[in-house]
Amino acid sequence: MANTNTGSLDNPVYIKNKHQNSLKQREYDLSGKRYLHRPLLQKHTKNNSGEHKSFSFDKAPDGYEQFTLNVISNPHLQPREVKVALALFEILDWRMTQEGKVFICTTKNLNLDNYGDDGRDIYFNDGLFREIETTPLCEIISKTLKLRLSNDGLNKVLTRLDSFHYINISPVCYSNSKLGRLEQVTDSTRTYLKLIEINDMMDKKTLLRTWC
Repeated sequence: MANTNTGSLDNPVYIKNKHQNSLKQREYDLSGKRYLHRPLLQKHTKNNSGEHKSFSFDKAPDGYEQFTLNVISNPHLQPREVKVALALFEILDWRMTQEGKVFICTTKNLNLDNYGDDGRDIYFNDGLFREIETTPLCEIISKTLKLRLSNDGLNKVLTRLDSFHYINISPVCYSNSKLGRLEQVTDSTRTYLKLIEINDMMDKKTLLRTWC
């Protein structure tokens, strides 16, 4: 019998597209709409107006270990957002692992047995398992940065960092799973588990002179 848990082998979770999606771009063009990939990144970088002039990382100069500079040079980030971005980079130990983690992004008590095959790992559509970090992300960030940060406040910061494309957030929920998409489920509830990855291009490209 198939295991219908979100993130099981029978019901993998989809990873959100990390970079500019040319297929979506064409779909939007045909319908007369404008496709914005990572809206805050598009809004606050140069030369992105007009048809097909959206920002993409192939337009940016190559760099080496640029993540920190790309964060602190962004004039549109609040100090707390800068701290969280840099903390996530260290928590994930990105340059060593190149792997994201599934974090608990709620203060609710979750029954992790409802996720994956064993309540410990989530299976994704790229064929890989990612471990669930059992300590809520808010606690990890607060301890790392030695500051008081509410769960709601952290989730708002994560949303903005994803929109600037420093991180890539894939919701771990039924509507974003194989079975959920087949059933065309629309989930209006909050997502309590999130796969968070660093956008590797933010470490390989320099945006120092791209912000506007």
